Amino acid sequence: MPSTTVLMTIAINTISIAAGLAIYYISSKLGVSERKKVIEQLTSYIINFVLFIWLAKIIWQLPLFISDPVAVLAYPSNAQAFYLAIFLLLIQIGYHRKKRGLNIQLLLLHLIPVLLSASFTYQFIDIVWLNNQFAWGNFLLMMFLLLLFLRLRERLQQRTLIITITLCWVMGKLILSNLLPYTTMFGYMIHPLLYIIVGMICMILFVIRRKRVSL
Repeated sequence: MPSTTVLMTIAINTISIAAGLAIYYISSKLGVSERKKVIEQLTSYIINFVLFIWLAKIIWQLPLFISDPVAVLAYPSNAQAFYLAIFLLLIQIGYHRKKRGLNIQLLLLHLIPVLLSASFTYQFIDIVWLNNQFAWGNFLLMMFLLLLFLRLRERLQQRTLIITITLCWVMGKLILSNLLPYTTMFGYMIHPLLYIIVGMICMILFVIRRKRVSL
């Protein structure tokens, strides 16, 4: 049943995100009050992203939603909804940066270990519970990136750390895209072009940073 699939997807993603936030809380070296504030901020953005996914699913299938809403809501979201949700979230973050002075670099520094831990948990569930053998590649990649982040977080400057981890993630995902029939992010089948775009953005930021340092 489609509705059962949707509920299972929601349950796995909820468990994964909760685990990601819990691992961040335990491993973070911030004070307790600071950690709670960060968790609240990240949770708010994650919830908004989930709402954006549902909104994007409705937008992509608006004619069908108008005639039969259940037919749209009962089925899992696709990659197109995921892409649009990312775009909507970026707009919100940009708005908060302009109006509230949001520090995007600090946000990413906190968000990366949460996403890595959540993805690691998701892949673990995919292997153990759903017996998905294709999840091993992503599982090992997330474990490597998470350990790399924990090892480098006190050795590299914040921006360098973010760019390094992101580029390693991009390269790992592109390699898996060529080795496996498909690669996913939290159950969504992602086109390799997204990884290439993210990698290009990171390289541009890296070059800009090098130029600023040399001046």
